[in-house]
This record gives sequence, structure tokens and C-alpha cells, in this order.
Amino acid sequence: MAYKVAGIIDCFGNPEFGPLTQHRPMASTSFLGRYSFIDFPLSNFLNSGILNMGILCQNHIRSLSKHVGNGRSWISNTKRGALEILYDEPNVANPAYNTDIADIIENKVFFKDVHPDYVILVSPNFVYEADFSKLLDEHVASGDRITLLYTHVESGLKNHFLGADKIGISSRGRVNRMETNMGDEDSGDISMGCLILDYPMLESLVEYARSTSSFFNLGDCLKYLAPTVMIRATKFEGYVRDFDSLPHYLEYSLELLDRKIFNSLFQEHWPIHTRTYDTVPVQCRAGSDVTNSYLANGSVIEGKVTGSILGRNVRIEKDAVVINSIIGNDVVISEGTHVENAVIDRDAQVLHVSEVIGTKDEPIYIARGDIV
Repeated sequence: MAYKVAGIIDCFGNPEFGPLTQHRPMASTSFLGRYSFIDFPLSNFLNSGILNMGILCQNHIRSLSKHVGNGRSWISNTKRGALEILYDEPNVANPAYNTDIADIIENKVFFKDVHPDYVILVSPNFVYEADFSKLLDEHVASGDRITLLYTHVESGLKNHFLGADKIGISSRGRVNRMETNMGDEDSGDISMGCLILDYPMLESLVEYARSTSSFFNLGDCLKYLAPTVMIRATKFEGYVRDFDSLPHYLEYSLELLDRKIFNSLFQEHWPIHTRTYDTVPVQCRAGSDVTNSYLANGSVIEGKVTGSILGRNVRIEKDAVVINSIIGNDVVISEGTHVENAVIDRDAQVLHVSEVIGTKDEPIYIARGDIV
């Protein structure tokens, strides 16, 4: 890559999954039993040859730090790149002032050290695979200062991408309007929370925000400036989901059990890197029945698992049934228990009830470490 690029993951203003994200950011929340959501933008950067990466952290830094660690799962040679968590400690206790703009200002040394020509900003709640090196080349060739990645939704905006930014696009391919999708229309163009811009342009946006309002975030800047600043719109073709709620967390995760959908996200030439653990393989013991499910290493299955996702070291005891559910790491489902349409957080134990049954629209949630 001919340019020096900083890849920035903006964890500010990401959707919440109710109690599931009470003690962790959405970015480090478990996904498909093996990954965390932040693994996708980190891997997109790494696979695109972008080795200087920063994570703008709004809160729950302990969970994020535990997953990212020293960054060696993504950056093997620290002499060629770096992965840093960028945290605005002075403002973290004051939500109004704790913005991505303030975080960028607080961590200006990171940008000084990297000295990027261009910056690519992404949001971890949008899951997709993209070659940013190609997108950057197209951005530079266009001569524009800002490129925004978007997806066109032909049908479904009334129930999906809620809270995301819906954009208007002029006949010249420029963003001329940005507004929050409230579900009032069923089709439209949705910003994927990905910006490609030259570093001086980012500095200008930060200065604009600082001089306008101390409460401004980067999204506020873009909404105010969209009618007057040239923002190039680039359409993304491919799998993309906006994980914006607990029901959608369950729905979008389980849809990836469909091999065709899975293959539209996971490409053989585009590995998704994550933190690795030394755990034994899954044990499916005599009498167990597992169909159309993802099971992470270390799990022991004696019961029935159908259409579900299990994290590491899960134990499903004899005659227990798990259907259409996400089970976190180190969970125990006791003998004879029926679990359906549920999200069970890590370290929980289902011991004293015979049924844990929700619906797809309102899944049952059992909190981390709880015994029920």
C-alpha cells in the first residue's frame, strides 16, 4: 500500500444489547461462540494491509482490553504496526463530554506517532468483510475528501437497521442528507458507519466539532455538514448486518447457521482473526444429538442441541434440550432442562428450572454468572 493509513474502530454510540452489554461494550461481545464483534473490523484492516489500528473506547475498557490483549492475534510484528486502545479517561465519568471527538483529541499522540495520510473509521456493530485497500485506492482516485460506505436496503428498514443513519444521495453520487432511520420507510440507503478520509480532513472535522459544541460527536458533524460538504457515497455489495438489539443479536447470529449465508460472510481468502484459547475439542457423548449448530471447543454435549450456538466449555447434560439459542462460555444446562429462544450469558447455570423459553422477538436472557 502506497499510503500510510490508520484504521480506527469507533466504539462510541454503538447499539446496546440490553443487559448483555451492561458489563461489556458491544465490540467485545461474543459472536458465533468463537469471535467478538471487533474481530471483523480488525481482520478487515489486517487483511487489507492496514497495520496501524486504534480503538476509540467509550466505556468498559476492561472487557475490551481482555479480548484485544497485546494485539498479537492481529499484529504479529510490532515494528511494522501497532494496535492501541484509545481511551478518554478524563471524560469517561461524564457521558455528555465523553465523545469520539474528545477521545481523538485526548489521544492525539497516537495520530502523531502514526502520522497517517489517510484514516479509515469503522463501527463494530456493522458486520461485513471489505477490502479497504481497494476502497482507499478508489477514494484517492476520486479526488474527494470523504468517502462514506453505504448499503442499499430494498425492503426491511421498518424492522432492521433501526437507529442507523439513513442517507440521501444526489444524482452525482454525493451524500446530501443524513437522518436516523426510525422505521418509517421500508427501503432506502443506510450508512455503514465507515468513512475514508485524508487526515487533514479529520483534523478539520475535529476542529469544527470543538468550535461548535463540546457535546458534538463525529456523527453530529457529518449530519450538519452533509448538505454543504462533498461526501462521496460508495455502495457496498455483499453481506452486511447491523447488530442493533438483543433480538437481532439472536436472529442474525442464528441465520449464519445457513451455509449459504455463512459463505456470503466468511470468505476462504479472507480469514477472521481472533484471540485463541488452548481448549480440548468438543465431546459429543453417547446419546447426544446435535444438528445445525456451532459448538466451540471444550464443550461437552450429552443432550440435544438444535439450531444453536455454544461458546467454549459449555456443558449440556443428559436429556437437556437447547433450541434456537445462544449459550455463552462455561454455561451448564442441567439434566432434563428445555431451553429455547434464549441468550444465556457466560458462567450461568440452569439448575433448578425445567424450562427457559422465550420467543424470537423477545428472547429470554439469563445474566452472567446467575444460577436459576
